[in-house]
Amino acid sequence: MPDAEGEFDVLCYGTVSLDNITRIPYLPTPRRDTPASAEYNALGGEAVGVAIPLAAWGLRVLVVGNLIGKDWKGEFILDALAPYPRIDTRHIRQHENVVTPFSRVLVTPDGERSRVAYWYDDTPKVELTRAMIQGTRLLSTDAYGGPERDRAANVARDLARPVITADAIWPQYPLASLSDVVIISRAWLQTNFPGVYEYDHILELQAQGAGIIMVTDGPRPVLVVRADGSAFGVEPYEIPNVVDTSGAGNLFKAGIIYGWLRQEWPLEQKVQFACAAAGLSCQHEGPTNLPAALEEIEALMRAQPR
Repeated sequence: MPDAEGEFDVLCYGTVSLDNITRIPYLPTPRRDTPASAEYNALGGEAVGVAIPLAAWGLRVLVVGNLIGKDWKGEFILDALAPYPRIDTRHIRQHENVVTPFSRVLVTPDGERSRVAYWYDDTPKVELTRAMIQGTRLLSTDAYGGPERDRAANVARDLARPVITADAIWPQYPLASLSDVVIISRAWLQTNFPGVYEYDHILELQAQGAGIIMVTDGPRPVLVVRADGSAFGVEPYEIPNVVDTSGAGNLFKAGIIYGWLRQEWPLEQKVQFACAAAGLSCQHEGPTNLPAALEEIEALMRAQPR
């Protein structure tokens, strides 16, 4: 990765939390219990989920997000991030009056997950400063917060720092219009805008100023719409032995960010890299669900040329 001015390559701004994961054969119902085959804790939150693969691929990453508590969950988060020397956690602050946000995640054999979230909306957010953003090459953020995300993106735009955002789907809010790239899950879009035609919605976001928009849809093709409205699709890679799709969206976003900083790569190659990284992440589960190495991603791309 070529050097550039700034202490960090990427500032990951978003949720920092803990996931309590339970693997079950099927979802419970009011009339049917389900046995658990495994239960464990893991790092959670979009900011952390994007930061870890970027650091594993050699980038310098600053993580900023919500406060965490001086409880065992907060200590777990800091201990789990300690092995990543390329991730700077100086702004992950603990406070005695804060309860660390967490999710209970139920994972079924098809790799799908159901989530119960605790305390996310009630947790104070750290406000990004101009100095934080100025010391980085790119801002990564998401729509799972409040006006602080808009303010951060606005400062990044003023500093000419690229902004790559997840799930900013509302045309009436500033975040999408301040983003160079918006990555949207089709399931999230359809949940909030049932029956919407994706391309029409994308054009509405771009009319407000959004740049490139990508819509992911699990194993189906990624829809990519350039800022001029022209579109193309990218087929995901064939991945055998899928066991857990948790975190695939974060790996896709991390792949786009890594590719964005490779200025010599065409847009198609950036998306292909992201698809390969996301797909490979689905072959492992739980604590072993580490990001694939660059060599493994590149090998998959060579083996299944697009």
